[in-house]
Amino acid sequence: MAWRSHLFGALRHPTRPEILLLRTDRSWRLPHVLLPGRVWTADAHLVASAFEPRLGTRPWLLRRIHAAEDAEVKTVEAIVELEVHDESWRAPPHGRWVGSSDLVGLRLADEEHRSLLARFLELLVADEAPEQRPPWARTGWLDAVSRWITSEVGRLGHVVVRLEQVKHWSLSSVLRITTDGPDFYFKVPLRLPLFVEEAALTARLAERFPGYVPAPLAVDPEHGWMLLPAFDELFEWEAPLEIRCEVLRRFAGLQRLTAGVTAELVEHGCLDRRLQVLELQIDPLVNDPAAVALLTDVEVAELRQLAPALKELCRRLNGLGLPATLVHGDLHLLNVARLDGSIVYFDWTDACVAHPFIDLHSLQWEQEESIRAALLSAYLEPWEGVDSAARMLEAVSLAGVVTPLHHAVSYQHIVAGLEPSAKPELDATHVFLREALSKAKSLLGAAEP
Repeated sequence: MAWRSHLFGALRHPTRPEILLLRTDRSWRLPHVLLPGRVWTADAHLVASAFEPRLGTRPWLLRRIHAAEDAEVKTVEAIVELEVHDESWRAPPHGRWVGSSDLVGLRLADEEHRSLLARFLELLVADEAPEQRPPWARTGWLDAVSRWITSEVGRLGHVVVRLEQVKHWSLSSVLRITTDGPDFYFKVPLRLPLFVEEAALTARLAERFPGYVPAPLAVDPEHGWMLLPAFDELFEWEAPLEIRCEVLRRFAGLQRLTAGVTAELVEHGCLDRRLQVLELQIDPLVNDPAAVALLTDVEVAELRQLAPALKELCRRLNGLGLPATLVHGDLHLLNVARLDGSIVYFDWTDACVAHPFIDLHSLQWEQEESIRAALLSAYLEPWEGVDSAARMLEAVSLAGVVTPLHHAVSYQHIVAGLEPSAKPELDATHVFLREALSKAKSLLGAAEP
């Protein structure tokens, strides 16, 4: 059985606290599309395109309101908030605008949506939104962004033809800008305690390490906006092995270049997340009720019992002597591209100074041992001569435990900064804690006589 995704759109009226419902037989329902696969609602281009035939215009995605998965029947259901910016658009003839009072007694095709829609309409009437809701998930945001983009693209000698959403979720918004010349991209990330000011830092990294990081064409520091050139080639998960090896080999080379300038990197906005810092974060992490809420009681007890050993593993890794370097924090193929003939790395929200091997986390996703070994070998090539091969492999083993702890701290802070309805989408803290626990038990068990 293949996965299927049911998407429902809560399309807001442009001026009134109402949403659009469409007639279906003898009942009413939100605009609905059925898509093959396990759709991720952050894929805004896919979501907006899917609703276009149903609505007669391409809507603008604001946010995900609700999502649920049923793994047994391989079904995704999601409700997303939409708006329309085409002033000439009119609702379909089989549709009606519904407010709070209209919903009462109205026959719904999806009765399970009633309470959620009632609450949604109540909030529209009250014009209320949690303070953590990002600007791009609110109405009116696009107007200000469009003015800035139009101005900056004009400064570059071009005219904006169209703006399209590429990725849109709680953590960021990415737009594709079609012009009368080349395409450009716009990005704004959420401001969180463990996120950097990505636009400013990307500009500094591009200047300091040209050819490794794409240089923004425009930056608005106040809002965290940046304009980037379109890449020549975007990589996919299924990229050939030689490309994947080169991506890791080249990134390790960049890390070695940064080893001697970590103080400068911190001054320019990278967070200090060295092992000494992580060691101090372990107790607050494993004792945070929200961070461990999705673990079993047994797992929580084991984690807390192992906390001293986890700190010791941080000290052991630190004691091997590899220098702290620039760490991307989310290094995988979808954050890598080719530009002007060079492989470049983007999406630097998690950038920090830390142990370099933290950026090896994506290797665990590789199922074939021979491919994983080839990727690791490619990454370690630029480190040759820094220490013995045996100590390098020991560091890789220790980093396998330390890295999920690093990411658990990241997600602990990410989730804490989101509005309540958005937390489930990114609540992966327990996933990384479970991984750290499993790997620590394996490593420590293997070390016992």
